[in-house]
Amino acid sequence: MVVNKFSYSKNLKLISFGGVGSVTKNMFVYEFGNDILVVDCGIGFPDEPSKSNGELIIPDFSYLLKHRDKIRGLIVTHAHFDHYGAVPQLLAKINIPIYSSRLTQEFIKRKAKESGINPKSIDFHLLDDKDSNIKIGSFQLTPFHVNHSVPQTLGFFIKTPMGNFFHVSDYKFDWTPVDEEPFDIQKASRLASGQKPIFLLSDCLGAANPGHTSSEAAIQEVLENLMIRNKGLVLITTVSSNISRIKQAVQAAANVGRKTAFLGRSLEQSYQIAKELGYFSSLKQFVIPTKKIKSYPYGKLSLIVAGSYAQSDSALARISQNKHHLVKLKKNDLVIFCADPGPPGVIVDVNKMIDSLTKLGSRVYYYELQYNLHVSGHGTVEDIKMLFALIKPKYLVPIGGDFRHMRAYQLLGAKMGYSEDKVIFLKEGKVVEFSPQGRVVSR
Repeated sequence: MVVNKFSYSKNLKLISFGGVGSVTKNMFVYEFGNDILVVDCGIGFPDEPSKSNGELIIPDFSYLLKHRDKIRGLIVTHAHFDHYGAVPQLLAKINIPIYSSRLTQEFIKRKAKESGINPKSIDFHLLDDKDSNIKIGSFQLTPFHVNHSVPQTLGFFIKTPMGNFFHVSDYKFDWTPVDEEPFDIQKASRLASGQKPIFLLSDCLGAANPGHTSSEAAIQEVLENLMIRNKGLVLITTVSSNISRIKQAVQAAANVGRKTAFLGRSLEQSYQIAKELGYFSSLKQFVIPTKKIKSYPYGKLSLIVAGSYAQSDSALARISQNKHHLVKLKKNDLVIFCADPGPPGVIVDVNKMIDSLTKLGSRVYYYELQYNLHVSGHGTVEDIKMLFALIKPKYLVPIGGDFRHMRAYQLLGAKMGYSEDKVIFLKEGKVVEFSPQGRVVSR
């Protein structure tokens, strides 16, 4: 990276307050003159969740508070906690417009209400992947559809007075997605070819993993094959925001003659949000209220249970301790972990929970026994190379990963012809500026 001395008054600033050097707590700031655009506002997770007393980590808002009069809006890319979970904390300090898809908006509303904020007081602006040239201060925003493990995830083309940016947080290329269309390559390509982007900020989490990320469609057959051989109760645990996975679990249960109920407030709320938006219109008759669990024989019942990361207060934690008032596991009941075991700090606690469930006599399928119970929402090597080739930016910026992922992303860039000074490593709280002369400086 070339560092030059020049006037900063007409430069565009790019600042990260999370999501670089760590997978979570994503928040990025674009600043030009008197205008600031914020992208994402997520939470981080403690290294040892079982010892954290439920404490979450939020981005440092001090820069935004200092420059509150410049903030023109917050864009939220998708409905995962590490991208929207800290929005209520920010809204408690600054009431700013929020731009997101409908599904993401509903998740933010739920989180805001839990934090004591009236959702009606929030200045929401709906984004659709067919929109274009939305003016927000000095910036023009065009969203486009990308695939991830939650529907209505958006990538963004951001036109600025200093040049054009692509901001593509969590994504993969899925040609057979469960609830949506594939990645909108046509729109992204059209934007890139006509606008000559300078920067591509994109997901680097899978940069060390070979091949293409598998399709979400692969999961349902695996679930059905496990369920159909089981005569007792089936428990499936996954992340509450993974609407596609939840729908697959309900469909798989229906296909083998089981009704499904939800255990855990977060899962029940996610189901209600998704149902209201039409994601379960063909499956509503296969879902029963939680209160009716005891009236169904275990051999005809499937439960989708909160607690896939061994949260100490979750429904699955109480079941594993034989303390749940509705569910007592019997010998040979089936428990399926259908979530990524990789988020920071959870492996030890998840393994302890698996041990406890196994001691109760249940058959537990998890990442070590059944590798194909989870499909990542993040692009791997070939997906990342495809995005580079699609966008063809001047600079690459890895986001959404630890430093080792950022380095792997840089090496992929080298294979695609990007010299080391063309791959910019953001550092939390540090400023990268782009000048009218086309120079980049960090400070």
